[in-house]
Amino acid sequence: MALLDKHRRIFATSDWEIMQRAHDKASQMLDRCPKTHPRCNELARTVMALYESGVHDADELAPMAANRELGHMAIGGHFQKPFVFTPQKMVSEYSHRR
Repeated sequence: MALLDKHRRIFATSDWEIMQRAHDKASQMLDRCPKTHPRCNELARTVMALYESGVHDADELAPMAANRELGHMAIGGHFQKPFVFTPQKMVSEYSHRR
């Protein structure tokens, strides 16, 4: 793989839709505008990085990205309780056991 290949980020339309839903939901969780907030692009990059790491569910991506953003806010002195989420893998395993 060439050095620049990892920066090209070619995704299918369905991938972009999942990431967009996650970004919108994370922005809502953080009570900020997904398009005009000063850190909206950083949040988008976080969603993309999490997606590339294998998390492909918008309901998992959103709180993970929002919690990462809380870390950046904490550096600036603003602290907030983390958002809770249950990974879908655990939900499906639990439902199969019942």
